[in-house]
Amino acid sequence: MQNADIRQYSFALPQVTKRFEKFMELKAIDMTAFLGQWPYRLQSYAAAEDLIAMVNRLQLAGVCVSHIASIHGHDTRSGNAALLTECASDSRLWPFAILNPSEPGWKDELAWVVGSGARGVRLLPGFHGYDLDSPEVKELVLAVRKADLPLQVFLRLEDERLQHQRYKVKPVSIHAIVELAVALKGHRLLISGVRDYEWDEVWRQLPSELRTGQLLFDLWYCNSPLAAIASLCRRGGAVSFVYGSGVPLHLPEATVLQLAAAEISEEDRYALCLGNAMRFLGLPKQTSIVY
Repeated sequence: MQNADIRQYSFALPQVTKRFEKFMELKAIDMTAFLGQWPYRLQSYAAAEDLIAMVNRLQLAGVCVSHIASIHGHDTRSGNAALLTECASDSRLWPFAILNPSEPGWKDELAWVVGSGARGVRLLPGFHGYDLDSPEVKELVLAVRKADLPLQVFLRLEDERLQHQRYKVKPVSIHAIVELAVALKGHRLLISGVRDYEWDEVWRQLPSELRTGQLLFDLWYCNSPLAAIASLCRRGGAVSFVYGSGVPLHLPEATVLQLAAAEISEEDRYALCLGNAMRFLGLPKQTSIVY
């Protein structure tokens, strides 16, 4: 199967309907998307033109994107280089570099991606095999803070039950996430791949001064049942979550429908679709996002 066929299969999504209108009219930001080929899922592939089509289709303001090659490759640099090249094709594709603090060249790579216009940094400790409390991570986190880039950390990218039997990845512990948030001292941190009940656990362990909206979570792993978002908002989560699609491992429509159909206030819907993401990315409310 050629790449064009893969894209046709992966993005053969249902037609946009009125059910999505409340989401689309907000011009949301997708905080979690990827380019490239997932190594053991032939249908999980996305090129820049696929993400651009998704942006147009769902009327997104922008997509924060990394390259899958930086997860599964021999290094992160090759994927980050491909990422920057593909993102240059459209101003709505916002590159988030993946770094690996266990690689000896991460300092040079961080300086390079900062100078090349990266909008943030992502860490995948489960895939790259390091602990969040390691000295290397602590040094990288300090460098990211100094560069004033937002940081995104992935608990998981797949349901543990669906992982390839030869590529098992252990999810990051809740305790490790809380310790990282405390060490960051309020610096912008996004936790990706969290279950709704795991958010409750993180929230219980966080010091009260860190419950200010600087620590965020994305929604792509909280897309069942349909009322999950309304439940999160009732528990105070409207200030703490952002939209993320998980493309191409996940279809964006599941979370889009949840956000559009959720029985929540329009203020909360705006926060989840756009407002919280703008705050995380350092975009002031009065800023007009360039399409």
